[in-house]
Amino acid sequence: MDSKIDFSSYTLDDLYSSSESINRERFPERAKEIDELIRRKKKELPEEIDHTRDIGEKATKSDRLVAAIIDGVIGMLTMIPVFHYIGLDAFKDPSFSLLGSFFLYGVSTTLLCHGYLLYYYGQTIGKNIMSIRIENLDGTKASLVTIYFKRMLPMQLIGLVPSVGQLVTGFINPIFIFGKQRRCLHDYIAKTKVSYTSK
Repeated sequence: MDSKIDFSSYTLDDLYSSSESINRERFPERAKEIDELIRRKKKELPEEIDHTRDIGEKATKSDRLVAAIIDGVIGMLTMIPVFHYIGLDAFKDPSFSLLGSFFLYGVSTTLLCHGYLLYYYGQTIGKNIMSIRIENLDGTKASLVTIYFKRMLPMQLIGLVPSVGQLVTGFINPIFIFGKQRRCLHDYIAKTKVSYTSK
């Protein structure tokens, strides 16, 4: 039975996702309705805002990649004092206490570098530069608790697992972004998405 869906309550981002995933041959009227709602909602945006990307639209893979590279460089810079003080040889066969200390150092530097932006804007430094932010699926800004404890912490903990952790965080996690939803594995775990914002 073809039940009626109220697309008028959808956010612009939800409408974009529906437009990408709907079977247009099977549901031509629904596709037409979605397209019309997208045009209507885009016109409702304030005229003074002129962005290359629409606010609320899911961030492209390339923009997310640039943001990740920026954050990655910042992360590597924060690790220089550790490697200088301890030495790389210590990580060839690390003790549990070393891994624990390294983890706590990583948490501290992450919050020090990105904490303010994450709390107030749902952004890291890289995401702020690219004008994208971490959101809940309803389009609202994700809280720091959601971002860190549901989105970042699981990946950090998995990354501590030898071999398998690096495979998950370095390959499996980012490859999810090539799906229709353009969301990484950590987005699915935290029920978040990354969209364009005005800041």
